[in-house]
Amino acid sequence: MDIRYLESLISVAELGSIARAARAQNLTPAAVGQRIAILEKHFGTTLLNRSAHKAVPTEACINLLPGARQIISQFYEMSAQIEPAGMAGKFNLGSISTALTGILPGTIRQLAQVAPKLVLQIKPGTSNSLFADLSERNIDAAIIALPPYDLPRSFDIEVLRVEPLVLLSANASGKDIREKIEQNPYICYDAQSWGGLKAFQYLKDQKIRIEPFYELDALEAIEKLVLQGMGVSLVPRWAGLDLDRAGLEADIIDTDRYCRKVVLVTPTNSARPQIIDALRNALKSSQES
Repeated sequence: MDIRYLESLISVAELGSIARAARAQNLTPAAVGQRIAILEKHFGTTLLNRSAHKAVPTEACINLLPGARQIISQFYEMSAQIEPAGMAGKFNLGSISTALTGILPGTIRQLAQVAPKLVLQIKPGTSNSLFADLSERNIDAAIIALPPYDLPRSFDIEVLRVEPLVLLSANASGKDIREKIEQNPYICYDAQSWGGLKAFQYLKDQKIRIEPFYELDALEAIEKLVLQGMGVSLVPRWAGLDLDRAGLEADIIDTDRYCRKVVLVTPTNSARPQIIDALRNALKSSQES
């Protein structure tokens, strides 16, 4: 059995649809569907309940997934053992959405040069969910917003970016930050997210009381809504945010208290220290270039 068939099954189970899994694996939906069909024939049971847009794991599939993940993990560990420098196999990296487009492209290019046999598996998610995955050893490292609490000593932290809080607006009424927030619809960066807490803290400190018109945990979507004149929003100045974009106005709140720190979090006693060192170096080089 081809181990990639198990990878496709896991991807479908995690993403909830064959189409999404196909995009994640750079395959066609037909190819992924064929892999699942071969697995179902091999095990003699249905593994997915399919509908028009969803694929839900059956009980048999749920029972199969832990063993499948273990087989894949062991396979890539063997690849790493063959490589003398330990720079091979699969490495699971979690990343918040703004880092996917703003930080990781250059990092991936750097890693490809020093570790061409490394398979970098990137999992997108929120800071909260990715840290939970890291704690449960489902991923090897994570690029997230710094948590609002002290992390256990079993984790190492490296600050990648310090992002000041910015009020984004487009042709908004009001002369200053307070007036723009109070006189226009407010688009709230989800206050339950670790980055969104900074905006919430600013509003609280300034005693600005507003009712959000929208609440999102998607900074790129917030930017688009602001540009369309749907409201104003307090957000971190994430990597990739172009403050010189036509029509976009930005008031920067240059106070450390409200800055979002984007960090790399890794286990202190990682089984893949060479790869983590290479990742740190690649992140640093891509930030400097």
